Amino acid sequence: MKDLKELIRDKKLSAFVQDYCASDQEALGLLIAQYFEWDGIHILETLKCALEDANFHSEAEKIDEIIKKLEEEIKWRNMK
Repeated sequence: MKDLKELIRDKKLSAFVQDYCASDQEALGLLIAQYFEWDGIHILETLKCALEDANFHSEAEKIDEIIKKLEEEIKWRNMK
């Protein structure tokens, strides 16, 4: 199995136009978005976990608030 650095390198080579120098963050973001099939809630939950692991707890709480608001909006839209 490829390690994360290899996956990022491969994505940078395959997903961006030839002369564009994509950052690791852009390539990893694309990998995450594709993995979760562009589900914003799952992507935000992943961000929240990463922030918590990096001891950015107050920032993770803000992301949690955003997640809850989005879930409520989605629930409201589905009730129509």
